Amino acid sequence: MKYLDEFEKNILQSVEANEWKSKNNKDTRLKELQSYIKNEKKKAISLRLSENDIYELKKKALENSIPYQNLVQMLIHQFVTNKIKLDV
Repeated sequence: MKYLDEFEKNILQSVEANEWKSKNNKDTRLKELQSYIKNEKKKAISLRLSENDIYELKKKALENSIPYQNLVQMLIHQFVTNKIKLDV
């Protein structure tokens, strides 16, 4: 079990106190990322994923009205640019 440090506790308390407001720019950010993906030079790779993970990816992509391959590209881009973190 991971315990929160003081900084994380303060953020959690702030969120729970409704001090955080959405920027409501999801559509703008999505278009920005999709534009980046379209204009970036690409190289094909092959990945083996579980059928369940592919199903869940496609479901999430459908919920956001984007192709699942674009969703994978956005996730990888955000990870390699340190916009999202992964616990390993």
